[in-house]
Amino acid sequence: MAQACSNTDHSSRAGAILRRVAAYTGVTLATVGLVTAFAGSHADAADIDYEAASAAEIQDHLDDLTTERDDAGADLAALQAQLADAQAVVEAAAEAYGTSGAQLTVVTAAVESADDELGAKVSSLVTYAQEQTDKFEEAQVASEESDRLETEIEAAQKQVAALDSQIGEAEKAYDEAAEAEAAAEAEAAAATEAAESSASSSDSGSSSDSGDSSSDSTAAYSSDAATAAVQFAKDQLGESYVFGAAGPDTWDCSGLITGAYGVSGISLTHSTWTMWDETSGIDRSDLKPGDLVFYNGQNHVAMYIGDGQVIHAPKPGDVVKISSLDMGMSIDGYRRV
Repeated sequence: MAQACSNTDHSSRAGAILRRVAAYTGVTLATVGLVTAFAGSHADAADIDYEAASAAEIQDHLDDLTTERDDAGADLAALQAQLADAQAVVEAAAEAYGTSGAQLTVVTAAVESADDELGAKVSSLVTYAQEQTDKFEEAQVASEESDRLETEIEAAQKQVAALDSQIGEAEKAYDEAAEAEAAAEAEAAAATEAAESSASSSDSGSSSDSGDSSSDSTAAYSSDAATAAVQFAKDQLGESYVFGAAGPDTWDCSGLITGAYGVSGISLTHSTWTMWDETSGIDRSDLKPGDLVFYNGQNHVAMYIGDGQVIHAPKPGDVVKISSLDMGMSIDGYRRV
C-alpha cells in the first residue's frame, strides 16, 4: 500500500508537482517548438547599412521590424496564456495529490466504500496506490517539458526586447536620414534661388525673401482658401506619416499643407524651406485658422486651426493629428498663404 506523504515531505514534493504536471495537462513539445522557432526568427539590424541607406529604405526596414515585433509579441502572449492555464491545472493536481491530508481523504473514502471483507478493502487501497503512482510518473515525464517551456519563454522575452531595441535604432536612423535628405533638398533649392537672384536686377536681393519683406503682419487673409485648407487637413486626421508623401492617404508635414491649399488652386512647393519663402510673415497675435507655423529651424510646418491648436503630420510612426501650438518644439515664425 502506498504511504501518504508526511507534512515534512509535502513542501518539496508539492513544489515538484507544480513544475512537472504542467506538461501533462497539455503543454507539449509542439508548444516548445513554437517558442524555439520564434526565438530564431527575429530580424537582424545588421542586414541594413543605416549610413548608406535612404530614408525610404530605412522606413521599409522599420516596417519589417515592426511587423515581426507584433508577430513575436502575439506568439509570446499565446505561450504565456498556455502556461497560465497549465499552472491552474497544476495547482489543482497539487491540492488533490500533494498533501497528506488530501491523500488520507482519498484513502479513507476508498476503504469506507469497500465491503467489510478485508480483501475488498485491500483491493481499493491497491487501486488508489496504483493511480497515485501513475499520476506521479506522468508528472515526472511532464516536468522536463514544463521546465523547458519556462526557459523558452524567458528567451522569447529577451528576443522581443531585442526587437524593441532594433526598432528604436531604426527610428533614430530614419530621423537622421530624413533630416539629411531634407537639408540637401533645402541646399539645392537655395542654390537655385541664388542663381535666379543673381540674374535679376541689382536690388532684387533685398526683396527676394518674402519672409523678410512681409513681417508687418499685414498680409491679406483669404478666408475661403484658409477655411477649405483647414477642413481638408481635418479630413486627413489619423492618416499615417510617410516621409516625402503628399497624399492621398499618407503625408509628411509639408505634403499635408500643399494638399490642403491645393484644393483651392493655390500651389505651394513641397518643401518647408521653400514654403517659408512662398508665404508672408505675420505676428503671433494675428494668427487665424489656415495660417502656418514653422518649427525647428523650418524643418517642420503645421497649420493653425484656432484655439491655440495646430494640425500637422509629425513624424515616422505617427499620424496626422491636432496638437498644441506650443508643442515643445522651437517656433521659427508664423506665415500666411
